[in-house]
Amino acid sequence: MNGQRRLGSGTFLLLVILLGAFGPISTDMFLPALPDMVDEFDTTAAVMNMTLYGFMFSMAVSILLLGPVTDKYGRKAPLVICLAEYVVTTLLCAFVHDVGILIVLRVLQAIGAGAAMTLSTAFVKDCYSGVIRLKILNIVAIVGVLGPLLAPIAGAALISLWGWRATFIAPAVIALVCLVLALMLDETLPDGERVDGGLSDMLQGMKQLCCTPSFLVFTVMICLFNLPFMAYLSVSSYIYEGMFGVEPVAYSLILATTLIVGTVVMMLINRLTGNIVKRRIIGLYLVLGGFSGIATLLVGDTAWYVFFACFSVCVAVNITIRPWGMGILMASHDGDSGTVSSLINFMFFLIGCIGMVLSTLPWKDYVFGLAVLICISSVLYALLWTVFKTGRMELKGLDGTSSEVSERR
Repeated sequence: MNGQRRLGSGTFLLLVILLGAFGPISTDMFLPALPDMVDEFDTTAAVMNMTLYGFMFSMAVSILLLGPVTDKYGRKAPLVICLAEYVVTTLLCAFVHDVGILIVLRVLQAIGAGAAMTLSTAFVKDCYSGVIRLKILNIVAIVGVLGPLLAPIAGAALISLWGWRATFIAPAVIALVCLVLALMLDETLPDGERVDGGLSDMLQGMKQLCCTPSFLVFTVMICLFNLPFMAYLSVSSYIYEGMFGVEPVAYSLILATTLIVGTVVMMLINRLTGNIVKRRIIGLYLVLGGFSGIATLLVGDTAWYVFFACFSVCVAVNITIRPWGMGILMASHDGDSGTVSSLINFMFFLIGCIGMVLSTLPWKDYVFGLAVLICISSVLYALLWTVFKTGRMELKGLDGTSSEVSERR
């Protein structure tokens, strides 16, 4: 790891982890309040959900553009600027009284959140390698799960005490702590390792990666199950509170339990498949995803606990497949870590944003809509893997085990 004069290794790791959680804490903390916010702002669920997928789309674009910027200008300065912007826009969200202004502020807030997510991954690539890198990626992935796990619970507590506006003040405080740590940070990308050239050169680097079929196809594959997952986050409060009559606090606990189950399954899959060639694990994710979609379609609307059980399988797939695939992709492209991480994260959140939009279509009910989205994701996953195989595409590490991939650089 690159030495930090003012930040110890533990404090630096804490910063990396917190930055990786900016997406979840920015979206999930106020989820329990969405039905009440619809009433307070005198609007509809579809309009209020624009605060979610408007945020997600803006964050995806931010992730895409800021990765190459940090490859050229370094990590510290963009991080400090974007964290300051995040603090300001988040505090403004806490005091707004118009839903249109709230949507605009959420779009602006997402710029800072996207920078944090991008730089979290870039710091991992800059400062860690081999087995340690894979472990840190898994830690960041787990925290990315703990974020949406704990955020609704914390949000429900804040809402019960001070109302939904407190769910924006809390992320602003977290961002302020990160800003202080960022000011103490030593640059992790030396001048000699930065990308030369202007914006056109940076965009050209992106184009080259996107025109690499193996990179593009595999990236979309590992992000597909984020479509139903983010759709679930978008409408889960309406399902549990509106459709099944669950109380807001109980909803938060159910959401947390869903993510706990997903995390436990991720750890179990990683343990059981650690010595299995990665190419053979691809079919496992397809089977689990397909099972979740069909089960949710057939019996998901019978009771909240049945829906919980069916959809938890999809959550587990989404949580597991991202760090698994990201480790392969990052090992396959050693240069331009900011560009690589930004493209992976961009695709992840763009597909999630599409899921949020699709979740608000006039389905028979939200449970049916989620089941259809899981099935669509599973079918697309199978088709893309078929394209990957028939096109004889290859990625370094795909034919190795987890330990073998992590030792490559």
